[in-house]
Amino acid sequence: MSNLNNHPWKALDIFALAIALLGWGGNFLAIRYAVLEIPSWTALSMRLSLVAVLLAVFLRNPIPQLKYYLLISLALVPGHFGLLFLASELTTNVSSVSLFIQLNPAFALLFAWLILKERPGRRRVIGLLMAFSAMLILFYEPNLLGASLALIVAALSAMFMGLYSVLLRSMPSQIRPIDIIGWTAIFGTPMVASIAYYLEGSPFVTLVNVSSQGYLAVLYSTIVSSIISHGCWAWLCRRHPVAQVVPYSLLVPIVAISLSALLLGEQITAQMIIAIAVLCAGLFIIARSKK
Repeated sequence: MSNLNNHPWKALDIFALAIALLGWGGNFLAIRYAVLEIPSWTALSMRLSLVAVLLAVFLRNPIPQLKYYLLISLALVPGHFGLLFLASELTTNVSSVSLFIQLNPAFALLFAWLILKERPGRRRVIGLLMAFSAMLILFYEPNLLGASLALIVAALSAMFMGLYSVLLRSMPSQIRPIDIIGWTAIFGTPMVASIAYYLEGSPFVTLVNVSSQGYLAVLYSTIVSSIISHGCWAWLCRRHPVAQVVPYSLLVPIVAISLSALLLGEQITAQMIIAIAVLCAGLFIIARSKK
């Protein structure tokens, strides 16, 4: 039986949301630092392996719910994570990837409508259209021109993230967020490691020359993003309708762009500011709309 109970938003929910958004905003930079030294699929294999090792002793038996774990592992690991790391390797602008990943609410609402029969209201659709118009403004931002392949890969990553959010909502209530994170890492590691070996060769040759900065970037992505932020997100998606939770991810690029400007020297233009304002307005409409 699916866990479709709705809970009122409390201080703990807001705190969990803030942790997820801040952790993911910083994660775009961490991934970029990692793939500057480590090929994308190899870097992701390292991240998943660390998650699996850190959480293995805390996990429950997956066999009774094996089909759910396999489904979300396919959507989250080679789908969302793999394409996100690849997009970060292909681009020279972290902001562009963080922005186009935010297409995931559209995919999530579509999948929620098709799978869970959660029909989005008119105001929520208007808010999402405003958010997508912000993406259109950003697509013609001069700093982002020439990054079409990375943006396409990022959009596909967003699609799998939207599917993942909906699959979480349909899982049995006895499955804990820590089990979701741990078992997707365990099941996903062989998938990604096989891709990495086929496309990038032996990891031992690459990892010999990686600096401490590269390893710290992978460690941040492992602990802060995979475990803490995704744990908070999974918990929220289990407590609230997908249409209420997913649109808040539109705040992630604001965090990522700010950090990119501070740490990577990426320029924030007037066109970006306008797009972010439209994005926030759309998010406000979505958050204030009724079910």
